[in-house]
Amino acid sequence: MPSDPTLRPDGVRVVHVDEDPPAAWSAAVYLCGPTPTDPRETSWRPAAVAALRERWTGGGTLAVFVPEPSPGGHYPAYADQIGWEEEAMRLSDVVVFWIPRDMARLPGLVSNIKWGTWCGSGRAVLGAPPAAERMEYLLHFADALAVPVARTVEETVRVALDRVGTGVPRAGGERAVPLPVWRTGPFRRWYGERTAAGDRLLDARVEWFGGAGAQAGAEAAEWLLTVTVAPADGAAPAVTRLLAAQGQGMLM
Repeated sequence: MPSDPTLRPDGVRVVHVDEDPPAAWSAAVYLCGPTPTDPRETSWRPAAVAALRERWTGGGTLAVFVPEPSPGGHYPAYADQIGWEEEAMRLSDVVVFWIPRDMARLPGLVSNIKWGTWCGSGRAVLGAPPAAERMEYLLHFADALAVPVARTVEETVRVALDRVGTGVPRAGGERAVPLPVWRTGPFRRWYGERTAAGDRLLDARVEWFGGAGAQAGAEAAEWLLTVTVAPADGAAPAVTRLLAAQGQGMLM
C-alpha cells in the first residue's frame, strides 16, 4: 500500500486548495479555469481529474492541483486562496486551462488574467469547447505562442500528459524546477555539478522562459532561473541567477 494515504494506486495525488502539496512527485499539473459559484452548477474539474487518473502512466506520483476545497473542506481566506494558487502554478509542470466560457453563467474573467500570466511560460495548454464565448483573443495568442489547443476536457488532459511524459522524480526544492527547464542540457549540467559537490537545491523560480524550443521544452529552450542553494560546507544559503541562452548556460 502507498505510504501516503491520500495517494491512489493509480499514482495520482489530488491537492485541493485547503491542502499542502506533497514532498515529492514526478509531474505536477494545475487545473486552471472558471469555478462555478452556483452550487447547482457542476465543476469541470472532477472530469479532468478522472481523465488524468485514467491516462497517467508514469511510474511516480502525478500531483494535480485543484483550486477548490476538498470534500467537506472550505475555501481559505481570499488572500490565502490567491497565494495558494500562485504557488501551485509556480510549482506545476503544466498549467491546464479549461475555459467553457458562458458570459451569463460562467464568465471566467479571472482566467483571462491567469492566461495572460502563463500563456508564454512554455507550460500552458488551452482547452475550450467550440461554443465558448469571447475566446478570440486567447486563441490568437495560443496560435502566436504555439500553445496547444483542445476542444474537450479529455483531449486537453491528453495534451497535458503528452507534455510531461512519464515525468522526472523531484523532491524538496527540485519541485520548483519545471520539466521544460529540468530537461534542458544546461540545467542538467549545472545541477549535476552542484549535486556532485554535495550542494542542495532549496528553491527555484523561473523568471523568463523562451526560445525556439520553448513550448515543447526542447533543448533549444532558453530560460532564466533564480535559485537558492545550500552549500555542502554548511554556509548560509546562496541566491544565484542562472541563464541558459543560445544553447549555453552561464551564471549571472
